[in-house]
Amino acid sequence: MNILYVTQYFPPEIGAGENRAFEMVRNLKSLGHRITVITEFPNYPSGIIPGKYRFKLFERRSVTGIEVIRCYVKASPHRSFKNRILFYITFMLSSILAGSKLKRRFDLIYATSPPLFVGLAGYFLSRIKNCKFVFEVRDIWPDTAISLGELKNKLIIALSRRIENLCYKKAQKTITVTKGLAQLIQKKGVDSEKINVVYNGVNLELFKYKEENLSFKKVLGLQDKFLVLYAGNIGIAQGIEGLIQAALLLKEKKDIQLLFVGNGPCKSLSKNLCREQYVDNLFILDEKPRDEIVKYICAADVCLVPLKKKEIFKIALPSKMFEAWSCGRPIVLSVDGEAKKHLNQAQAGVWVEPEDAVGIGNAILFLYNNPQLCKKLGKNGRKYVERYFSRKIQAQRLEKILVKLKNDS
Repeated sequence: MNILYVTQYFPPEIGAGENRAFEMVRNLKSLGHRITVITEFPNYPSGIIPGKYRFKLFERRSVTGIEVIRCYVKASPHRSFKNRILFYITFMLSSILAGSKLKRRFDLIYATSPPLFVGLAGYFLSRIKNCKFVFEVRDIWPDTAISLGELKNKLIIALSRRIENLCYKKAQKTITVTKGLAQLIQKKGVDSEKINVVYNGVNLELFKYKEENLSFKKVLGLQDKFLVLYAGNIGIAQGIEGLIQAALLLKEKKDIQLLFVGNGPCKSLSKNLCREQYVDNLFILDEKPRDEIVKYICAADVCLVPLKKKEIFKIALPSKMFEAWSCGRPIVLSVDGEAKKHLNQAQAGVWVEPEDAVGIGNAILFLYNNPQLCKKLGKNGRKYVERYFSRKIQAQRLEKILVKLKNDS
């Protein structure tokens, strides 16, 4: 197949969406398909576009054998509502322009969201190129933004609903990342025959335990500590305050050290809370590239996977749980619903009620006091992702869906 893959976020930017896009494209290419990626000039998390992209509308180059076309976007380090809308709309327009200039024929346009405007770009490009449109939904918008209180303007909510419904209506296939998300989309009136689940997964070759990574603990100066790691977005959805309170409750346990590695809108707030409450058993470091974050995961004894106690998150399945398991690390999961079911099946960690700081602290303490169990749970996690959640397996599943769609009249 010849596929045009439209994603606003792509490496060298760091995040779950960027990783999924890169791994899916890489694996589809290895299966013999030609993939062209349209994405933005990199700017996350700073909101600043590097100088080499300034005064350019497009840039075209090969990334590990994949053709990548980067487009202009109105990025800004100031995260106001106006700037965010300009950010989304400028990429939508520039990606449509970039795609329309490509002369060759495509079998389908694959657009991954959020943001929703990428779905619009995918639909318009499918009309321009006269090919099928596949809409991937990694997070249900605007529902999540409304649930978290990030979106309150009734006019914008109504507009978002119209864009969402248009994308569902025009897509020949909607790809989701969890069963719960598929059920929610079906309730919105989308035919179940048009919906398929392709889970997030993990690159088993990259995320794996290595003895040399254990020595990274010495580099961090934490070789004598029981290291508890949170690696990911430090944002509103994660309920980071609860993790800080858990650290405070463990303050007297000098052998236990917590470490956050990431960026996000709540990072400054987290640092301030640590200072104000004298939380000296928690360090916060900047986000790291994928190949480096593996070292941190392998150096950890336990990894944290939190989300806020919201009904919308019962359909979530955070990719960081698979990355921890792939490295043989147990997790403390404070996410209800679908994620909890997989934890129970994998037998690879401890579940705690979301936003329960005391429960998180007790779970950490329980694993600290049971080192052999820790190792067993980590090994269970590795076996589970090898069987069900490798990126290769998920790409093969997507390939079957797309080939069938292509061949359907």
